[in-house]
Amino acid sequence: MRNRFVRKWFEDQLRFRLSGGSEEESVFIGASEFLPVQVLNEFEAYEQEFITWIYEDWKPRQDEIREEILNKYSNRDRYRDLVNAVERQQTVPFVGSGMSVPSGLPTWGQFLVSTGEYTQCDSSELNRLVECSAFEEAADLLSRCMNPRLFAERVEHTLRVSDTDSISGPVCLLPSLFPNFIITTNLDNVLEHLFTTCGVPFAYPLSGKRIVDYRQLKDPDESFLLKLHGDHRDQEGRVLLPQEYDEAYAVNTPIREEIALLFRNNSLLFLGCSLGPDRTVRLVHEIAEVDSNMPKHYAFLAQPDSDTDRVGRENILTERGIFPIWYDLPHDDSIMALLDGLDVGGTQQTW
Repeated sequence: MRNRFVRKWFEDQLRFRLSGGSEEESVFIGASEFLPVQVLNEFEAYEQEFITWIYEDWKPRQDEIREEILNKYSNRDRYRDLVNAVERQQTVPFVGSGMSVPSGLPTWGQFLVSTGEYTQCDSSELNRLVECSAFEEAADLLSRCMNPRLFAERVEHTLRVSDTDSISGPVCLLPSLFPNFIITTNLDNVLEHLFTTCGVPFAYPLSGKRIVDYRQLKDPDESFLLKLHGDHRDQEGRVLLPQEYDEAYAVNTPIREEIALLFRNNSLLFLGCSLGPDRTVRLVHEIAEVDSNMPKHYAFLAQPDSDTDRVGRENILTERGIFPIWYDLPHDDSIMALLDGLDVGGTQQTW
């Protein structure tokens, strides 16, 4: 797999300079010198410079950031357990909206606030609901203040990536690390574009009610994307409003049963998820209460401002079977370094 997104990071830092003094000036790319015409033909020089950058620049920086993170709290032991689970191919990424932000998309809270500009709803009430992570209630407030077609258009347009070159951030490492199975609550199309551009398109992108087909289609030789809450292009099966959550997460409904099985049968790694008081976290709690053998789940999470808040949050999450690995460095840098450390099979060699 040639991951063009990782290579773009390399190309963005290249500096071209001319070496004057000769009739036909040389061009320097990194440390390699060649004539301008060779720029189009010297593939080996490009590859050598790329490999040099990976191992002498990029990876040492990831190692440094990761070590700083792992030196905190229980991070190192938990991360070691996570690496072992990845090595046994037991881990499935659970991707939240924070992973799409570097590609120019809003977090779910930002989307709700921005959509409020198309309504005459009480902006202070909308902001209050978003600030306390009452996203269902905020979406319900918006839906009552605007017609369904306008609301559907805002979802479709705001959560759409049309230019694959805009995809950026740690999400770009996922095709190399986890090419076969991704779970997300995102409605956007970042993952589909990313995996397709990297040459590993999902054989079965299943969204909304179609995720119930996963058990029948499940095949270790095929790749799956499960979009639990639907797709930005399709209003049917979408899970945004309280009534839609009630229907999707009601006891004995097919979607709830499928989601419960995913939690019971896989060790999930939450990426870009706030893990606030939402339905998904509540469902994990219900499963943890009745299933003592549920696999450990992990999350890369921003460290709360105070130790008191961190300890309280850690107790809430671990009670639900989710073990946080805390970071206090910038979100994208931290997630990037932690994902790079999961590269137990040396997949970066295929970049």
